[in-house]
Amino acid sequence: MAGTPNDDLAALMDEAQYSRSALARDVRAMAAARGLTDVRCDHVDVGRWLSGMRPRGEKPELLAAALGRRLGRPLTLAEVGMSGRGGPPINLALDFAEDRTAVLRTARTLWNEDLKRTDFLRHGVVSAAMLATPMTRWLLAPPAEPAYRPGRTVKVGDRDVDAVRATTRMFEDLDHQYGGGHARTAAVQYLADHVVPLLHGAYTDGVGRRLFAVAAQFTYKTGAMAYDIGLHGLARRYFVQALNFAHASGDRALGGKALALMSHQANFLGEYQQALDFARAAKLGAAGHATPTVHAMYCAMEARALASIGDKRGCIRVMREAETSFDRGVVGENPDWIAYFDAAELHDELGHCFTGLRARADAEYHAGLSLGGLSDAYPRSRVFCRVSLATAQLHGKDVEQACATAAEGLAMAGRIESARVRSYLTAFNRELQPYACLTAVSEFRERAREAFDAA
Repeated sequence: MAGTPNDDLAALMDEAQYSRSALARDVRAMAAARGLTDVRCDHVDVGRWLSGMRPRGEKPELLAAALGRRLGRPLTLAEVGMSGRGGPPINLALDFAEDRTAVLRTARTLWNEDLKRTDFLRHGVVSAAMLATPMTRWLLAPPAEPAYRPGRTVKVGDRDVDAVRATTRMFEDLDHQYGGGHARTAAVQYLADHVVPLLHGAYTDGVGRRLFAVAAQFTYKTGAMAYDIGLHGLARRYFVQALNFAHASGDRALGGKALALMSHQANFLGEYQQALDFARAAKLGAAGHATPTVHAMYCAMEARALASIGDKRGCIRVMREAETSFDRGVVGENPDWIAYFDAAELHDELGHCFTGLRARADAEYHAGLSLGGLSDAYPRSRVFCRVSLATAQLHGKDVEQACATAAEGLAMAGRIESARVRSYLTAFNRELQPYACLTAVSEFRERAREAFDAA
């Protein structure tokens, strides 16, 4: 039912230079990104909203997300002229905070709302452009104040920090073995039940900094799990909070790791320029603080973004920088959180870059080195590597070999709860369309259907 004209919505549409049809199109795109296939929206609907009608269901949040993405800032339902339900602000956990009290308050709210399965957190669209402000503020922020926290509450010591670190490693292992969907809820529960009381306890400056650092690691790992199962907006909120915790710990290289994850995700989502910005910000912000191995990881993210953009010369230059920096690494000097980035991981990243550049021979070379060195503890990485290799083989018109390689990845994917794994295989399947009449293609597609149906 129409009411008072929605002047707020009209003003935002004017600011965003949106026509009614274009806004309706982007609302449908937002719905599709959330897996909402039954959402209908056209220019007539937008006209009704402008006249004061409030749509039902998901449409108000989809509208706010579409406008927010276009404008590069999160918008509340109230700001688009549609009163929302009570609860946390729609921009929860998307701000950089220098004040530790604000960091603790925001993190606790994020984890609790995540456990409640709050809809806008789990399915709300957060564009990479919305992370530009926290990225910039982290780059420009002065060093964090001492982490000393007095009080008569629980006394936190190194043993408590070690327990959180060990638990982080446990969840990392589960994630690598079984995918982000396997234990993510349990990880959030641990953050809410065990990490929150420690963060609000009493500790010395040294213990406090180590506690914030391990909280950053646990938080970005939980965000990576959300990324892996397709909860991209939620993942980005976790990555921003990891950036905040890293800053509070005084660890610039660890903050760069949070930005590297933002880069990896943005590249996966097709936001290539932002992926490049995040990777370069990591390098810049951690300059003088990152070990050569950590710097090589930042370079790998930058190279992947450049490959996606199509900048072959720039990509090759940064890949060489990554290799040179990695070779300068010294055993025993690295932080524990970069342990995964060994020679096999570096070759995997380089293989992905060369696949993006359609350089089959180089892609095969690096993929072979990666698969030869990857531990069995990383089955998901082995799937990604095989599908990337298969894609390179397909670009070289070797369709039968490409299908055989992808089938090896498909066989390993069944027990992994990962939307990314499915996305990789689906993208490869789409690239097979020009060769649909070939027996190898039809056989692979039948195997893929069976695997997806069984999942």
